[in-house]
Amino acid sequence: MMFKLNNVMQENIKYKALILLTAVVTFSGCRKIFDLPQETDYLSAKADYNTRVFRPRLGRTTISTNAFSADNSSFPMNFQILNARFGDGRDASDMLAVKPALVWISEYTGLETSLAEIDAKRKLENRPMVELRGSGDLVMWHTATRDLIKPADSVTFPQDTRYFDVKISNSGGSRIIKDLQIIPTIDIPYEPSDDYNTITGKPNTTTPAGKVRVFNYPDISNINAAVDNSNMDDARSATKGRIYMYIRKFSNNVNGNKLRFKVLNKDSVEINPVFFNQTKWGEMIHGFNEAGTALGFTKTDKYVEYTVAYPIPVARIPTKWTAGGINGDGNSARVELVWSRVAFGGTLRTARIAKNFKIYERGDWEIVFHFKDKNPKFEND
Repeated sequence: MMFKLNNVMQENIKYKALILLTAVVTFSGCRKIFDLPQETDYLSAKADYNTRVFRPRLGRTTISTNAFSADNSSFPMNFQILNARFGDGRDASDMLAVKPALVWISEYTGLETSLAEIDAKRKLENRPMVELRGSGDLVMWHTATRDLIKPADSVTFPQDTRYFDVKISNSGGSRIIKDLQIIPTIDIPYEPSDDYNTITGKPNTTTPAGKVRVFNYPDISNINAAVDNSNMDDARSATKGRIYMYIRKFSNNVNGNKLRFKVLNKDSVEINPVFFNQTKWGEMIHGFNEAGTALGFTKTDKYVEYTVAYPIPVARIPTKWTAGGINGDGNSARVELVWSRVAFGGTLRTARIAKNFKIYERGDWEIVFHFKDKNPKFEND
């Protein structure tokens, strides 16, 4: 059975709708006529930083997330650094100096097939070396380096500590949060960095005034010595044969974009990369040919070299080029040199030198594995 409105019912509905519309218009007019205040945002008196001391690493972009607790305050909110000073009252606003920082303007995917394609996704923007985001997160950009900001020493005295205040505000008001601290630590241009003194930036030693160097070591497996076929599977053992790992620059070009892999024998002579016959050179690094125009690398009888975008990894995104692949955390790249040979009994023995790594500073870098005491065996038994 269909329900049909009669004329009286239709008129009643129209009348009620007109009353409702009139009430809405009247209320809006009353707000203006009686000068009623507009609704404002809420700013909690308890909004504060739950992190009071920040220790960012110089030379890399460091974001201190979840440092601010809004306590249900309304966003958007403005954050402003005020009164940057040292503990003894000296001005510390040098850390707020504006520098051109490299920022992403579109997403890095790991599918880029040229250096130009990666470069097109980033641009230089003028940013204070230390700034606050709209969430309250503190950012120290990679432009803050030790030549501009003095890093913390092994002991940080109160007079050398950087203090700053933060003004937070929205339409509900403003307040100032006082006496936050920032203690920048020295640049570490690469990882692993056991060989790097994180206070002085010089080669690391076992004691502060000592002369015994500390080294990085790779992860190894199934490596035999050429001289006696002995097992070498302990890169730290002088008895089995130490294998050092160096991460170092091979040129002074600050705008360099090369990454080179090299292996040295016990006489410090380069081993031809051809011996690492199972290495997947084309799948290891998001690198390009010498011109940077296509995925690839350059191989000589002394090293394998890629044209790359720095830092490495370029972004913390899991890709086929990062350790663990797309199922990893995207935090590191990985070098893995592999070779196989026929061992006694006709079995195939696959040897491996590998290590996760990062490089933060642009330049021409090389990663070197040095067989310090014994040469590896490549020949069949």
